[in-house]
Amino acid sequence: MSALDVLGVGVCLPGTDKPTEALSPAVTGTPGPGWLDVTATLPGRGYKRLPSACQYLLAATGNALADADGALSAVPAERRGVVVGTDNAGMALLDEQDRTIIGQGADAIAPLTAPYFAMSLFASRLATEHQVNGFTLTVNSPRTAALDALGAGARALAAYRADVLVVGATEESLPVGEPGADGSDTGAVALVCARAGGPPPASSYGTVRVRNAFLEPGTRSCRALENAWRALTDDGDRPLRVDAVIDDSPVGEAVKAWLGNRCADLTVSSAGAGALTPLRHLAAAIAARDGHSRIVVTAAAEGNVAFARLDASAHVPLIHPQQNGSR
Repeated sequence: MSALDVLGVGVCLPGTDKPTEALSPAVTGTPGPGWLDVTATLPGRGYKRLPSACQYLLAATGNALADADGALSAVPAERRGVVVGTDNAGMALLDEQDRTIIGQGADAIAPLTAPYFAMSLFASRLATEHQVNGFTLTVNSPRTAALDALGAGARALAAYRADVLVVGATEESLPVGEPGADGSDTGAVALVCARAGGPPPASSYGTVRVRNAFLEPGTRSCRALENAWRALTDDGDRPLRVDAVIDDSPVGEAVKAWLGNRCADLTVSSAGAGALTPLRHLAAAIAARDGHSRIVVTAAAEGNVAFARLDASAHVPLIHPQQNGSR
């Protein structure tokens, strides 16, 4: 099965830029406007007028690259890749553009942000920033997009399409009045990853493997979940810790019930609108460096289910630089 070695982790979240605090209560609250100081976080020209979700992604990636200690720059530009998962990165921008067109006409739309109605632009801007010439991919599956991005990245590395990847997720709060706007995902998480295979490098936090399943809403059969679970635990070593990020939809309830019969230590967390929360859980587990393996599970009301298994390194890497005081 394709797997990723995690070499660096970075976050840009309301209340923190420390991966160890990715599950802090401050992150899950509704952030106030302007919570990110763009001038301080992204010094230089050309950043202040970017869409907020793009700023979050650039900031989180900068932190992850610093943590990875040059892993991306060490390979040629054509051997670098980017995979970004998102559900709602552009929703607030599209809402603003719609209101501008209705009230003032299309000519009043800001030229710099106009192209970002296309979700692929968020990943493309990141690729341009870091001279990524290998490939760039955007994943937009509801709720599972971030874990799907990890799976797609692992397959790309296994196919030797790149040697080092930035895999991340970014979300912006939904506009007021949209279903799920209260508590919707906001911010970004980025991981710097390499192909897993042989002995992991000393700087590796561990390996991540992803499997997907589809649970048809209303179905009584959980065979797809069994198959995905078995694929991640076929070595006989079943992580005792499982983090489930699910909603109260029929699919979410079915996944929770199924997990409850299989896990000794199951933690269930509410999922906000977006794909970021599952990756926050994974980032916090990676940054903990506790040597414990675990599985993060998330599910969408539409039926998509994603499992990500982290096999954490048992050693404490010493070469990771201090990241904004978090290490």
